[in-house]
Amino acid sequence: MVPTGVRRAVTSRVEDDDTLRIEWPGPDDGGIVLRHAETGEEHPGVELAGLAVGTWTVCKHGTPVVTDDPGFSLDGLVAYAATPRRKEVRAVRSSQGILTVVVREVEPYVEVTRVGPEDGVIAVEGIIAYGEPVAGERPAGFTAVARKGPQVTGAGTASGRHFSGTVPIGPMAEGQTRQRVFWDLFAEVGGVRLELAARLDDVEGKKARVRFPAQRAGQVRVRPYFTDTDSLAVACTIEGENT
Repeated sequence: MVPTGVRRAVTSRVEDDDTLRIEWPGPDDGGIVLRHAETGEEHPGVELAGLAVGTWTVCKHGTPVVTDDPGFSLDGLVAYAATPRRKEVRAVRSSQGILTVVVREVEPYVEVTRVGPEDGVIAVEGIIAYGEPVAGERPAGFTAVARKGPQVTGAGTASGRHFSGTVPIGPMAEGQTRQRVFWDLFAEVGGVRLELAARLDDVEGKKARVRFPAQRAGQVRVRPYFTDTDSLAVACTIEGENT
């Protein structure tokens, strides 16, 4: 339960320029101070660039701010990820309704928007997040790398922030002798290898909740899946054995 007298925000979002925007139901009557949950460091104001990694509690008049805003807008997060950056800053409502700012380090990657396992290939579409866009339309690499073994090369295209590519499943399954082999998927854009993942939405536990159709190459079942860190990978399993 939220204590009486605590200031409640109607809207609380982080803008593209790392500024915290808060809308109140009444007149704004004081400054904002952010307090780091682990170190106790305080940061005055709503300019968030340069904040240390971690969770910051948003306070007003010395008291944590409560918010009605869950802090999630997929369109807003996609727009935010369009800017090259090395730190991601998000406004997050805690389970107690307290407004926090979460800062984490990021690397450019491809945010997966579509996975199509069909016709002997795995097709993927996505957008480049936190990295530089591609000028015009250019060929791009799409590679599956076995965690203990070789790699298989597919083909892709990059245009602006958009990426699409396919990788064949036949070479991934060919000659497999171990019961199960895992492959990680990467785009290669402008000579840079980018991880494929789905991290901008609010779906937690994708590994258990998202299940893609399987294909078969001989006796091997080939199925894309999301890992514990929401990266896109592929599991190749020999049929007829205990899994």
